[in-house]
Amino acid sequence: MPADTQSEEILARYAAAEAVLDATVKPLVLNEAVAATWVNDTEFWYRRQRPDGGQYIRVRDGRAADAFDHAAAAAALAAASGVEVAPWSLDVESIGDSELIVRRDGHRWRVAGGAAAKLGEISSSQPGVSLSPAGDRALFVRDHDLYVRDVRTGGELRLTADGEADFSWGQYPDAGLLAVVRRRNGGLPLPPYGWAWSPDGERLVGGRVDERHVEPYPFLESVPQDGGARPRAYMVRQPLVGEPGPVFSACIIEVATGRRTPIALPDGIAGNALSIVGWRADGKAFYTAIIAGEPREIRLVEVDALTGAVRTLVTDRPEGYPNLNAEIYNRPNLRLIAGGKELIWYSERSGWGHLYRYDPATGQLLNAITSGDWLVRDILRVDEDRKRVFFTATAREGGDPYLRRVYRVDFDGANLTLLTPEDADHTLDGGPIPILATLYKVPEPPPAISPGATLFIDSYSTVDGPGVTVLRSTEDGREIAVLERADASALMATGWKPPERFTAKAADGETDLYGVLYRSNPVLQTPTPLIDGIYGGPQVTVTPRNFKTARAALGGYGRAALARLGFAVMVIDGRGTPLRSKAFQNAGYGNFADMALDDHVAVLEQLCARDPSLDADRIGVYGHSFGGYTSARAVLRHPDIYKVAVSSAGSHNLHGMYGNLADALWAPDYGNGLRVKPDVKAIPENYRDLDTGTLAAKLRGKLMLAYGDMDENAFPAATLQLADALTKANRSYDLLYMPNRTHGFTPEPYYVRRLWDYFVEHLMGVRPPLNYAIGGPATAGGIG
Repeated sequence: MPADTQSEEILARYAAAEAVLDATVKPLVLNEAVAATWVNDTEFWYRRQRPDGGQYIRVRDGRAADAFDHAAAAAALAAASGVEVAPWSLDVESIGDSELIVRRDGHRWRVAGGAAAKLGEISSSQPGVSLSPAGDRALFVRDHDLYVRDVRTGGELRLTADGEADFSWGQYPDAGLLAVVRRRNGGLPLPPYGWAWSPDGERLVGGRVDERHVEPYPFLESVPQDGGARPRAYMVRQPLVGEPGPVFSACIIEVATGRRTPIALPDGIAGNALSIVGWRADGKAFYTAIIAGEPREIRLVEVDALTGAVRTLVTDRPEGYPNLNAEIYNRPNLRLIAGGKELIWYSERSGWGHLYRYDPATGQLLNAITSGDWLVRDILRVDEDRKRVFFTATAREGGDPYLRRVYRVDFDGANLTLLTPEDADHTLDGGPIPILATLYKVPEPPPAISPGATLFIDSYSTVDGPGVTVLRSTEDGREIAVLERADASALMATGWKPPERFTAKAADGETDLYGVLYRSNPVLQTPTPLIDGIYGGPQVTVTPRNFKTARAALGGYGRAALARLGFAVMVIDGRGTPLRSKAFQNAGYGNFADMALDDHVAVLEQLCARDPSLDADRIGVYGHSFGGYTSARAVLRHPDIYKVAVSSAGSHNLHGMYGNLADALWAPDYGNGLRVKPDVKAIPENYRDLDTGTLAAKLRGKLMLAYGDMDENAFPAATLQLADALTKANRSYDLLYMPNRTHGFTPEPYYVRRLWDYFVEHLMGVRPPLNYAIGGPATAGGIG
């Protein structure tokens, strides 16, 4: 049994941990970046954050000043509206030399000459429609078919008449992992999925997904949202690994006539939408990148917009994962240039992700734009006037290979220039892939490079130091002005402490790995129990590299809070994860979790050997999604290392997961090259050892499994099937059911408190407070 401790002490530790939860501390640092609105090539304005609002700054020729008289503008608005207006509360839409446009109370106001005039209501967005390039027509879906509405007159034109359930025009497919969300609470008002206008607005290009043959997968809403007692079942057209998946077909629709022209796509194409790279200058063809075939090929194809004929121009046959950007959720590094006469293509053919220049008319490689043992991350800007590309890259300058820097290079590969020499993460981000922008309202990052590509705004920081934003020259990276120094005073007042960076060897004894350690703050036990915050999936990294992600990083939650409870927390990305060489990511191809897990074990052993203040006999692990899968495997595969594990939303038997997982990871093999499941019980040979249930009898420590019953990313059944295996093996475990939750329940106060309690009781050996309420009174609960 855990030792008793005074209620005041443990409650104080929980309160201190609550004060540094990710959602609490994430907004506490001011001015970490500058979102510029460029006026011309040497002038821009931005909003400087203040504790009491925002101050608008105008920068001309590198000199910053107030963009306008905030007090006078607020007074003018107050006089016109009859409502008091604070000077730092203004929501400015545009700034001119003699006037402002301000948004307030649902209206737009013009402020000029010391007076304000109402311009009208702020126009609301039109959810569920896709506007033509001219903005005069809107494409939308009604009852499974496509329609076009004249924005001015309201007149409608029906483009299709054969749509039906599960074979709809413009409907987001069930296999996209949002089917339950779409059907609850009125659904998601999405524009027609996968459809795009031609630049002249005369044609529409898109696809249609046939899911009628896909066997429905049930999700049971045991606690109905309508308040009734009868559970509700959602039947989702979701194939599992090895089952026939949705069939995607594409076409071109002539808007004026509704004439439909099929696009002759190859068989076996992965995905359910076209991603258009660009249109030819004459508007008669467009270019798209597709993944097709087995083994998989990445192809750039030209599609004739009049006939639908497809011509393959570039083909890559990568080993392992097919990537068009080092980060799977960022926009592919493909750009049409020179009016469509040339193309920038991203490839990992050399073993590293680099840029190549092609002639799309012939498919001929003109030259490599970048090369070497380093990685291109995101194209930031293509300057066609000077024939050069601006991009971020990592691993070229030595040191931590994850720290981004900004470079410039000519189209022919000459004059590669480092523009950001500081040993820090320069956080200029590429745009999101279109589906993320649509579904999750992920905005395009503001342009960091000036319209004429002579200046750029650079924000950089480290995990242990607040950042700086500077204005630089694009010629040589020369610093022209310091725009902002991030203010972390409110963050530090909470007791939050930054993590420490470290380097260790992978399980192969050769590969360097780069991690961070959140130390117990304060040290409550010596030696200190240690927790591994693991992920391990092949698509993202989770170790923070800058000050913002040190507070709230992808794939992790509450690392600093666990440190405030008295634990040390390690975060590292092992082999099999991205953002290094192709070989580094492919090291886990076919068994990504165990390769990364072995690296985690090797690093834990090194850390504990170096630092006797870390307790090698009390190591825990937690993770969500792929991290939930990996954390459960950790306590089962390495019971001598991991004593306590919390696994949430884990995909514990990958062969029972959604079928497009095979597209993202690797094709199933049922023997003799068979890719389709021969019977309901069949398990692919290359997936068999990945089923965590086969390790159930090895459990010796404490394991808590958590799941949400509406989770389409990691099916509830996967957790329950692992629970069944543990039950049959007569192993004790804990099961936490989160009703009505989809995939993202980790920030919820109840789940966070249960996570804390589990580690405090079973790893620290201290009795946790009873029913501590995060967000409630500081003295909530007692001692359990």
